[in-house]
Amino acid sequence: MLLPDLLPQAALPPLAALDTLIDHRRVQTLERYELSILETHVQTAQVTQSYSDLVLTNMLRGKKVMHLFDKEGINYLPGHTMVVPPNLKMVIDFPEASATTPTQCVALAIDRLQIIDTVNYLNEFYPKTEAGKWTFGFQQYRFYNNADITALLYKLVRIGFDSSRNKDILADLTVKELVLRLMQTQSLHELETQGPALATSNRFAHILQYIKEHIAEKISITALSERVHMSQASFHRAFRQEFGLSPLEYIIKERMRLAKQCLQNPALSITEICFRAGFNNQAYFTRMFRQMEGMTPTDYRALATA
Repeated sequence: MLLPDLLPQAALPPLAALDTLIDHRRVQTLERYELSILETHVQTAQVTQSYSDLVLTNMLRGKKVMHLFDKEGINYLPGHTMVVPPNLKMVIDFPEASATTPTQCVALAIDRLQIIDTVNYLNEFYPKTEAGKWTFGFQQYRFYNNADITALLYKLVRIGFDSSRNKDILADLTVKELVLRLMQTQSLHELETQGPALATSNRFAHILQYIKEHIAEKISITALSERVHMSQASFHRAFRQEFGLSPLEYIIKERMRLAKQCLQNPALSITEICFRAGFNNQAYFTRMFRQMEGMTPTDYRALATA
């Protein structure tokens, strides 16, 4: 969960200014991108959308249920991001939208050539540490509460609706960073899901697998770097370049994931969960949980088991 003060806010237009209550659209067309804010003020279902370009969407408020790839509907909530391929038909339900609780979503359309240019630039000047190249795919198209991605999308909203003469330049630089963040997140997801199969051939897959298997134990960055025969500084730099976060940030992220999973089991005490997730101090565990999730472990359990 993103902390409330990290969630972007965009002012709603007055109802009298709306030309429709379903997917009212405010558009800013930049030199290479199209940025839209879409709002729905009435409960409805089976609304269809598609874009000719690749689109990144991020929910700002309210709830949608997205039907993609003929799969079961996905709850789409504030802080969630999706990568939508060109010409994909989306079927969307708005089960809770109303005049007082509208949905609000940002949609950024990016020309395919811009994605290719960014990927080529990264492969030429910032190649991956491990074998392989940067690629942008659609295997992972849902990103839950990624603060970096959400912040970049909202930065684009500010740029797009600003009157600055430099906004096309600023937007271009921000989109390049956004594409990089998405590829780093996709790379992490790929190695996490294929970890056991790749652990003997990919250093980072091996490290991710090791962290998962020893998450309840003390894990030092020095020991991790030694496992892959790298200096601590080189390991830290390569890990961050590959995944967009430091080894320590990843360890804490995994410990939080396990803690949230354990909190759904009422038979486990908070103290047990603290140590099972690799935290050796309950006060520190509670402080980190509140910092990352916006609530205490006890409050999270109450919501998860309600």
